Amino acid sequence: LVLTEKYFDGIVPPVTELDEEAKATLEAMKLFPGKIAQSLDRYRFREALSELMNLARLGNKYLTDSEPWKVIKTDEDKVKTILNVSLQIVANLAVLSEPFLPFTATKLQKMLGMEKPVWADAGNTELIKPGHKLNKPELLFERIEDKEVEAQVQRLLDTKKENEQAVSAKPAKEEITFDDFMKTDIRTGTILEAEKVPKTKKLLKLKIDTGIDQRIVVSGIAEYYEPEKIIGQKVCILVNLAPRKLRGIESQGMILMAEDADGKLCFVAPTEDFMDGSEVK
Repeated sequence: LVLTEKYFDGIVPPVTELDEEAKATLEAMKLFPGKIAQSLDRYRFREALSELMNLARLGNKYLTDSEPWKVIKTDEDKVKTILNVSLQIVANLAVLSEPFLPFTATKLQKMLGMEKPVWADAGNTELIKPGHKLNKPELLFERIEDKEVEAQVQRLLDTKKENEQAVSAKPAKEEITFDDFMKTDIRTGTILEAEKVPKTKKLLKLKIDTGIDQRIVVSGIAEYYEPEKIIGQKVCILVNLAPRKLRGIESQGMILMAEDADGKLCFVAPTEDFMDGSEVK
C-alpha cells in the first residue's frame, strides 16, 4: 500500500504483463481459501491460521524477490504489475483473516477501500480493480514497548499472587487431646530403597531406616516422585501406626507429606542432617 501511494498516488495500477513468477504467485494464492476453509470446517484452527500466515509469506516473498523499489528506476510498467499482484494478495488477506483478526481485517479492508467483501470473493485475482483509489495506509499493529510488556507481565504476576492467596487452606480436623497427640511417635528417617508397586500408578514400596529399625512403608507418591530419585531422601515417619496390607505388602508406618491446593505433594523432612530416629515433637 505504501509503495502504491508513493509511486502511483494510491491508485491501483493495471497489470501490464504477467511474467512466470507473477502467474505462479497468483495461482498459488487461489488455493488458500479452500485450504483455510477446509481446516476451519474440521475445527483445526491452528492449521487454518498457519495457512493464512503462509499466504502472507507468499505475498512477502513475491514483493521482496521482485524488488519494485529498484525496478521503478528502469521499468515502471513492470512495477505496475508487481504492485497489482501484491495488492490482490493483500486484498485476499483482508477477507481471509476476518475469522482470526476481525478488527484488523476491517481496518485493512478500509485502507483498501473494499466494500463489505465476503468469503466467496477470496481467491479472486481482481478483488480490487485497476484505477481504484486506495485510502491512506496506516500501521495495522502498534509497536509494543518493553515497558508495556513488563507492566503486563507484572499484572499477571500480581493476579497470580492474589489468586494463590485467595485459595484457602482445608479446614482443621476435629479436635484431639494432648494425650492423643502424645500417643503418636514420629521419627526422622532415610529412604534406603524405593520401587514401584506392580500394577499400580500411585504406590511406591519404600525401605526406610527409622533409626530404630529398617522397615517397609507403602506410600502413594508414585505420581510425584521417581523411585531412583528419592534414595537418600530424609523423611518424617509415623512409626507406631498399626501395620496394614496394601496390594499384598505390609506397610509398617506412614511418611509425612505436605499437599498444596493443587494436590502436589512434597516431603515433610528436617532441614538439617538429623540422625535417623530423632523424635519429632
